Amino acid sequence: MPPIRVMLLSTDLEKGGLPLRLVRLARYFHTVDVEPIVGCLARRGPLNDRLASLGIETFSCDATGPFDARCLISLARIVRRFDPDLIHSSLLHANLAARLVGRIDRQRPLLTSTVTIETRQTWHLLIEALTCDVSDMHVANSEAVARHLRDDVGLSPDRLMVIPNGLDLAEIDAVPPARREEFDLRDDVPLVVWAGRMDPVKNLELLIDVFARVRRQRASQLLLLGEGPQRANIQTRVAMHGLGASVCIAGWSEKIVGWLKTADVLLLPSLTEGSPNVLLEAMACGCAVVASDVPGCRELITPGETGHLCCSADVQCFARQVLALIETPALRRRFAEQALVRVRQKHDIQDVVERWREAYERLISQGRT
Repeated sequence: MPPIRVMLLSTDLEKGGLPLRLVRLARYFHTVDVEPIVGCLARRGPLNDRLASLGIETFSCDATGPFDARCLISLARIVRRFDPDLIHSSLLHANLAARLVGRIDRQRPLLTSTVTIETRQTWHLLIEALTCDVSDMHVANSEAVARHLRDDVGLSPDRLMVIPNGLDLAEIDAVPPARREEFDLRDDVPLVVWAGRMDPVKNLELLIDVFARVRRQRASQLLLLGEGPQRANIQTRVAMHGLGASVCIAGWSEKIVGWLKTADVLLLPSLTEGSPNVLLEAMACGCAVVASDVPGCRELITPGETGHLCCSADVQCFARQVLALIETPALRRRFAEQALVRVRQKHDIQDVVERWREAYERLISQGRT
């Protein structure tokens, strides 16, 4: 039986949460006889090159912005050329494009997906609500996102399923801790880490306020791994608190797992999350977590057992919990042990790719009946 040819479509293939998840899926799909073709609406990104180096077909539609409709013409041509058995899109713009042109050459299953809880751009919710019936199935990466899609978008439960994010736990286990000296960080001073895209939703100005309070009570250092539009604001906030000697803004890193292994605490004060990669990776690495008490984090963290949760506006709570973990190694170890059990139960990559294969088979078989 030939493999299932699936077109994975994202808005872009820059380094970030959803695109990195697609790369991870594509790497393991061969184990379940799925042949991925991975691309984006935007111009070619760095993850196109990573996929190509793995022998995976990639494409880009060369959109110059979110409203460049010319990318739909490009996508239609690409769909005709590759003729996939099924299209699997993620994020609003890619979902909309798949719904508009995914069947332009022939009838085929469309599977769309959502990976975060939208709280700021309500027009996203309206567009999803108006077009979601075109999809044969819609996938959420957590129960929290699924509830959001049912309650706020009005998606029918009959067309909605949950498939969690997956991690290669053996690969994570094999990664050595990063060497702090790479960024002139001290081994004898506690290290707090944050990683992700520097967007307003990540609440990074509050993160700096939290660290300033921690730093006043305990010698510590902060490492920020990522890029994005908020970088300049973060640098200003760091200077305002006089933290320049204690904060390293290192940009994107290919060693996030290694840094999580050498860190004492991951601090994640986001305003909203779906099922954050970095939180799952921290749990798999034995790095203690203090995160926002938002649905996507609440689903992963049991307070007092696998980490701490705080209101996303509560600087005092975040600082108190970070300090408690810094000063109590035994508590960090206990959290790490419980968190790893949870990740192994629900997020092993092999289990996840098999669930995707089952979803694809179901949609394709429905189309043949």
